[in-house]
Amino acid sequence: MDVLRERCYGAAAHGGELPVVHSKAWRGRQGGRPGGRRHSAYTAGGDAAAGVPPLRRCAPAQLLLLALLGLAVLYRAGSHLFVAPQPELADLLRLDGDGPGAQQAAAAAASGVAAATQPKLIPRILHQTYPGSGLPPAEMRRWMASWRVLNPGWEVRLYTDQDCLEFVRREFPQYWDAYRWLGPGVQRADFFRYMVVLRHGGVYADVDAECRRPLDSLLHSKDTLVAGWDNEWANATEALQAGYVRQRQLAQWVFAGAPGHPALRELCDRIAAAAADRQTFSSDPRINALERTGAGLFTDVLLQHAAAHPPAARDDPWGVRLLPRVRFGAPPAPAFGLTPSDPGVAVLHHAPPGGHSEHETSSGWSWQQVTVEGVTSEVARRWWHRTEDIGAAEAARTAQRDAELALYPVSVDFDPPFDLLTHRLGRGERQGGADVGVALTTHGNWQPSVQPSRRPSLVDAVVGSMGGAEQKHNVLVDVGAGYGLLSLAAAARGHRVHAFELGPGSLEALEASLAHNGFEHLVKVHKEALGAPEQEGYTCILPRQPAASHSSRGGSDGSAAAADVEVQRGYGPAEVHATPAEACQLMTRRSAGAWAIPESDRVAALRVSANGWEGFVLRGFAPLLASPNRPPVLAVEWNPSAMQAAGWKRPLRLLEWLHSLGYTDISHSGFVCDQRWYSITYGVRRRGGVTPEDLAALRQPTWCRLLPQHFSLLLDRGGAVGAGRESNPETLLFVHHGTQDGTASNSSSSSGERPGASQPGGGGTDEFGVPETVAQALAEAALMVADPAATHTAAAVSNLTAGPGTNSSSRGSTAGNEGALPGSAGLAGAAAEQPRSSGGRYQHGSDSIPRPRADVEPGGRARL
Repeated sequence: MDVLRERCYGAAAHGGELPVVHSKAWRGRQGGRPGGRRHSAYTAGGDAAAGVPPLRRCAPAQLLLLALLGLAVLYRAGSHLFVAPQPELADLLRLDGDGPGAQQAAAAAASGVAAATQPKLIPRILHQTYPGSGLPPAEMRRWMASWRVLNPGWEVRLYTDQDCLEFVRREFPQYWDAYRWLGPGVQRADFFRYMVVLRHGGVYADVDAECRRPLDSLLHSKDTLVAGWDNEWANATEALQAGYVRQRQLAQWVFAGAPGHPALRELCDRIAAAAADRQTFSSDPRINALERTGAGLFTDVLLQHAAAHPPAARDDPWGVRLLPRVRFGAPPAPAFGLTPSDPGVAVLHHAPPGGHSEHETSSGWSWQQVTVEGVTSEVARRWWHRTEDIGAAEAARTAQRDAELALYPVSVDFDPPFDLLTHRLGRGERQGGADVGVALTTHGNWQPSVQPSRRPSLVDAVVGSMGGAEQKHNVLVDVGAGYGLLSLAAAARGHRVHAFELGPGSLEALEASLAHNGFEHLVKVHKEALGAPEQEGYTCILPRQPAASHSSRGGSDGSAAAADVEVQRGYGPAEVHATPAEACQLMTRRSAGAWAIPESDRVAALRVSANGWEGFVLRGFAPLLASPNRPPVLAVEWNPSAMQAAGWKRPLRLLEWLHSLGYTDISHSGFVCDQRWYSITYGVRRRGGVTPEDLAALRQPTWCRLLPQHFSLLLDRGGAVGAGRESNPETLLFVHHGTQDGTASNSSSSSGERPGASQPGGGGTDEFGVPETVAQALAEAALMVADPAATHTAAAVSNLTAGPGTNSSSRGSTAGNEGALPGSAGLAGAAAEQPRSSGGRYQHGSDSIPRPRADVEPGGRARL
């Protein structure tokens, strides 16, 4: 109140003495009222003696604020006097989950029973603190109960302020003076969470953090320190305005650690040293708290240890995993590309952003502990410390600090784990209409036109097909490797990789990730562009721009920036790459892929991401694809509009050629697959006769099956969504089921059956939960259109439990194929079944195209 009165009176106090309390002296304090007792100038007779005008000289808004504060204080005092006493804090340990979510939480907990039996270096102990002595609100009790419901085998320890004091005095006497100097509040809470996990290990979580996933499914057996990314911002000013002190900041409200971890020890030592020196980081108390004990210090220390102790280092006991933002940093309301209902959310924080909980944040009032002293301090802080006074200096300091770090590690949820290094928001490369670095930081996964949470992903399918660590002689060829998600995943399992990449940002991140994880001996980076044999030679990847044109492009949108990146990668428009040498600033060599791979390498998978150049790149691999040692799996990003811009006039010819080589098991994932599935389910709903329980089992697949007669769907429904918009690449997965002599087995392709199908009887269900008979019935129903003779399909859809019959002989011959790809059966089962093809001709609408030949002319040009 003293400082507020000073603001009211100061302008009119001509020559009268002001109170001793001054804003500069108050700024250096840790909190509480600026002075002790009220100054004598404010006694009954002091106002008149000092010549201070009466209170009526205050502005009406300030009088209204005083009245509201008085009502808040009276309400708080009345609640203590007249409300019935609340239960003790210890009762929290005996609470059950409230609300209808308890059953779902129990079911989720049951899914982690197997993981709960595995020994872990991080003890199964949950630490939480609560500053009050009464029972928290009902909503907070539900959040606290979620940890016990989802983690039944874990010990929960709840600490009061007095418990924290006794713990520090007993366990860390060397930090006792620093802990007392910090004073009650958020900074003590920060310090305590580091000390308690340093001593006992386990997981710390704020009481306003809700558990959404069992901890045993999140923590690996060899983990010793796990944290997660919070939000990120394009510049320092936006970050500070949102309550952050780093442009990319770690979430501090939940983390897990093993006892004695060096990173936790360094956190405690640095806090104690700053307290001993009485160090002040900012005149703003919020920033001061975040820098001294909060998320700012937490981010700096963990980044240092993550750089020195990557999770891929098998012999390092102090590895640090920094999880994608979806795990711990999802907002309580949809924002920044995440929603609370995202399946990847592990912990949901119900508090304002910036790194502190609502009940103990330094940027707001604690309505659980409202006092006159606290309200006065907060009013004075908001009155004196204005954003414009310190915002520019703090923003400059934050930007300078963040500029020193170009790449940030993100731990991918993969077995075994590894780190991807990504750029901050606005500094990475855009591919497929997305900022790839931001997508990887948010979800730990990225695939064009597919939600990152969908499974099985491209990484699951391709790397899973190569086998485990016992098959280390397999080789992955990754054309257009980008940030290296696929290459790093294969290297993490011991496979060798040939990665082709030229994009400057992607190449920087890829090479840094290889060095960070220690994979340089497994991954060879080829800094060249690929193409057809007749395209070999030097090509332009950076044309000279006139000064006026260059300045006009400075404000270009994301599409123009993405086009520039594709040109630098070597896969832009054909006319740009044909720029003559005198008009080009930078040129590179383009070669055929078959000559870049040693003949001794056994290529198990080939992936091509070439922005429309996929046809030319695959034609450069024609000798490999036509040989008996062909790669069993091809993954291609299909972009027909970009293919035509690159000079490949008939995109469907590429699919026909690959099919003629024996790659007859084709699936696709992306926008077209989703459209097909929506059309199928829409037709089934209109026919009726399907119960809600049956529809609930029809989960949308990530991959849809593609037969030759449906190739044209990739043109009809793919490509650009609208004029001026970026296209939506579709990911195609080709599987070659060959025999020992290298010839294709047509038993499965001619009958339309897929490997790994269920046994006759129609009762099978694949590993992703989609009943095979249901998927096949739905696919046939969607393609009936107006065929009256196909009414039997409608009957099959009406009775989902009795699916259409299967051909046991064709299934037997398919199952007997030698050389079947490991892991392909599960993917085949997840794809949406389609009707069988007949004969040896492809049906594209009304056109019939003869089966193409796989011959290759002497010049390397495929004769289609």
